[in-house]
Amino acid sequence: MPKIVDHDERRDHIADAAVQVIIRVGFDNLTMREIATEAGYAHGAIARYFPNKQSLLTAAFLRLYTQANDRIHAGVEDVRGLEALERMCREILPYSPYGALYARVVISFWDHASQDDEVSRIHRANNMLWRDLFRRFLTEAQEDGELGEHVDIETAVNEIASRNAGWQMIAVLLPDVAGDGRLNDGLAALMGSLRRHPARSER
Repeated sequence: MPKIVDHDERRDHIADAAVQVIIRVGFDNLTMREIATEAGYAHGAIARYFPNKQSLLTAAFLRLYTQANDRIHAGVEDVRGLEALERMCREILPYSPYGALYARVVISFWDHASQDDEVSRIHRANNMLWRDLFRRFLTEAQEDGELGEHVDIETAVNEIASRNAGWQMIAVLLPDVAGDGRLNDGLAALMGSLRRHPARSER
């Protein structure tokens, strides 16, 4: 009986292999042959799923977002408001042991997105999804009375997005100041700036 091949699973495996090669050799040095070796397939087998490097890079970029989104949704499933927001940020921020490595890949794709319409579309769609989640959690926090009265939600959405993106760059370019402790301190400061603090008479 012939073996049943799960083609979607194989495509994902190849896309994951591409990410690992980018981590190891960098974006510019990526070759289809190296990806095939990483995936454990013959070079011709890769071409059956991805006719060129561009199509594979696009799939790898989408795969990174799909995996991140799966982690985010699993992490916030039973919570709301600022707790959900903090959990989401912890999935995005470049925590060890793999965060800084994947941040290097993400930043490479950011540059690629500025030159490729399809990659740019993927980047925009997923970042707008994240911004919608930021907005939802902030609105929940406002409804629950835990958001500071001084907080403008749209301004906060921009600030949270900027903080998360900024830490990706710091993790790659200044790794000595982007350890887990620093990330925790930065996230705590961000959450503290959003949280409602009881007035003296309420304490």
